[in-house]
Amino acid sequence: MKEMMRHGPGRIYLIALLLSIVGFIVLLALGVTELSESGEPVIIFGWMTMPLFIGVLFVVFWLVTYLIYFFFFWPYR
Repeated sequence: MKEMMRHGPGRIYLIALLLSIVGFIVLLALGVTELSESGEPVIIFGWMTMPLFIGVLFVVFWLVTYLIYFFFFWPYR
């Protein structure tokens, strides 16, 4: 972790991960994952509930940022 904080792209990578965590917490606090007023879950793409969609989006963001950092900016090649 110390090496990543001294490496410019590593610092940007960690800041991106921190912002995604903060964004996830904000979405939870705003109640985006709760049921609608009628008691029905919010459905996306006809089968995916909102909490599942947000979780998948979160994991895909982490995966893409990791792959970009690992393949293009990894300092220990």
